Amino acid sequence: MNPRAETLRFSDVFLHSQAIANWTQRYDQISPGSASTTLRQVSGQRFHVFHEQLNQRVLQQGRAPRERLCFALPAVRTVAPVVQGRAVNCSSLLTLRGGDEFIVHLPCDTDVIAFTIDRSLAEEHEHTALAALPDRILCNPVLPVSPTRYQTAADNLQNLLRLALDSESLIGRERFQEKFLAHVVAGIVLDLMQEDDSATGALPHMSTQSYIVWKSQEIALESDDALTVLDLCRHLKVSRRTLQYSFQNIAGTTPTAYLRSIRLNAVRRFLMSTPASVRIGDVAAQFGFCHFGRFSSYYQQHFHELPSQTVRA
Repeated sequence: MNPRAETLRFSDVFLHSQAIANWTQRYDQISPGSASTTLRQVSGQRFHVFHEQLNQRVLQQGRAPRERLCFALPAVRTVAPVVQGRAVNCSSLLTLRGGDEFIVHLPCDTDVIAFTIDRSLAEEHEHTALAALPDRILCNPVLPVSPTRYQTAADNLQNLLRLALDSESLIGRERFQEKFLAHVVAGIVLDLMQEDDSATGALPHMSTQSYIVWKSQEIALESDDALTVLDLCRHLKVSRRTLQYSFQNIAGTTPTAYLRSIRLNAVRRFLMSTPASVRIGDVAAQFGFCHFGRFSSYYQQHFHELPSQTVRA
C-alpha cells in the first residue's frame, strides 16, 4: 500500500482531530471565536507525519497509536503548551509510547509537527541506535534538545511533507516510497536522540572510515533504488553514528549529500558522452532521480548549469 498524503482545512477542531490518521483522540475548543485549522499529513504502514496549525486554544486528549513510538515538535509562540501537566519550553521533543493516554493543553496559534514510527522498524534495524532507545527516555514526556537539532528535525520533516504532497515526486517509485519515507522519519528520530559528544564511544580508524565511504558509494551505485542511510548501515553493519562521522571526517558532508553528488556526477558523465537526442529524464531515472524537476534543481545547484546545457555543450 502506498503512503497517503493530503492537505486538509477545517473550521471545527473536533473534525480536525478525527482526520488525523491512526490517532484515537478528541479536540475541544476552549477559547471563543471562529476556528481555522490546517492539517498536512502523510501516512504509511510503518510511519506517519503530520503538521497541524490551530488558531484557537484547544484541549487535546486521547490515546497514542499502539505499536508506535510517537514524537512531536511544538513551535512555542507566546504561551507554552502544557503536556501531562508540564509546560513545554522552546526546543523540546515530546514523546509517547503506543497505547499511552495523554492530555495536552494547546495555546492559540499552535504549530506542531508530530511523527510516529512502527516498532517493527526498531526490530528490523536491531544493530542501529533505533533499537536501543531506552524506555526511561520514552517514558519522559518532555525532552530538551538543542535549538540547532530541533530546527534541523523540523526542517527535515517539512521537506518530507513537501516531497510526499508533491504528486510527481515519487512517480515510478511505488515499491520504494514506503520504505524511503519510513527510513527518513526513523533517521530524524535517531538524529534527535543521538549523543551530542562526538567523542562518546570509539570511532573506527580513519582508514576504516575511508573504506566505509568508498563501500557506501559502491553499494549505492550498484543499487536500482536510491538507498537510505539505514540501508547503508545494514549493508555495512555499522551504526548510523559511525556512518555519519565517517562521511563528515572523510568527505566533509553528510552521507545523503555525498551519494547524491556521486549520482549527479554519473548523470553528467553520461550526458557528456551521449547524443544530444538523449532523453534527459530517462538518464536521470537510470541513476535514481525519479522527479525531473527536483533532479534539475539539484543538478543546477551542483554544476551551475542545467542538464540541457550540458547536453548542448
